[in-house]
Amino acid sequence: MTARRILICMHDFYRGGTERIALGLARDWAEAGRGVIILCGSFDGGLRDQVDPRVTVMRVDPPIARALFSRRRLARAMARRLPDINPDLIFLPGNFHALLANRLRAATDAPIVLKISNPPIPDRLPFARAVFRRLTQGVSGFAAMNRGLMRQIQAMLPGRPVVTLHDPVYVRPVPPAQKAKNHILWIGRLEPQKDPLLALDVLAEAKDMRLTMLGEGSLRKDVERRIQQLRLEDRVTLQGHVAAIEPFLAQADALMITSRYEGGPAVAVEALAANVPVVSTDCSFLLWDLITGPSAGTIVTTRNPKAFAAALTEALAQPAPSGERQALAAPFEPRACAAAYLDWFDRLHG
Repeated sequence: MTARRILICMHDFYRGGTERIALGLARDWAEAGRGVIILCGSFDGGLRDQVDPRVTVMRVDPPIARALFSRRRLARAMARRLPDINPDLIFLPGNFHALLANRLRAATDAPIVLKISNPPIPDRLPFARAVFRRLTQGVSGFAAMNRGLMRQIQAMLPGRPVVTLHDPVYVRPVPPAQKAKNHILWIGRLEPQKDPLLALDVLAEAKDMRLTMLGEGSLRKDVERRIQQLRLEDRVTLQGHVAAIEPFLAQADALMITSRYEGGPAVAVEALAANVPVVSTDCSFLLWDLITGPSAGTIVTTRNPKAFAAALTEALAQPAPSGERQALAAPFEPRACAAAYLDWFDRLHG
């Protein structure tokens, strides 16, 4: 049976990956002829103007801003709205919204889908599975961003419906450009999670390479100090925030990812679509789905700068058969991802 009325429950329009992906899926589901409604706690965050005009936006009253216990209050407020909205299916766009599920389940018979965007709970903790099982009793099905997350959820919640559904990656054409030899690109927030200092330590070991870093964050001064300490001023460019990464991908020979953890680094997909290999720390299950051969790059299972520099050197030397890297990015094409979600929604609704 077709799920014609899809409700997306999200706290606000925060400028995060989860919210951006949810708005992109909403647009593509509306394009496919489905009725899509966003129910939110507030209009805060900056992405409100990016909602497709075909998507209806509703807000709880009074508005609820993000705070320590705001999701509990938000769940109660949203549950009160469900009888009037009468959705065929409810989509929770990421782990952050998992706390809404049980309260919403008490107010509706509609299937509730939770997208798993990161490892949900440290599985090494003895009580992790029991906690996650209790928090998600109201969830009808789990959409994991990659096969690794799917296996993790299956192990934590045996017998519950789990599928792998990729996040869409909105890849724009990369303009042709003259590449400078051994030019490495790093993209991310200058924050501890992304570990930009490791990128600089790697470059200190890779004497014949130069590095461009895109992004800003709280570690900006630490990054500048490390550049001076390692005497990398002539080989590192701090570009800050940029409007588009495509011109930089066009000039790059490889993308370096040094994150400690990631849900699904879309920038890796964008790089492969631009025919740029990826050399990354072992920070995301998604990378094991993407980097499946030497021409795609490599996953470095140590944070040792010397080993990372050696992996970069090896990746730069790999030939890339025409279209091979782009083919790895193809499953993340937005309309294909949106259609896969709708097919699953219809199965759950039926």
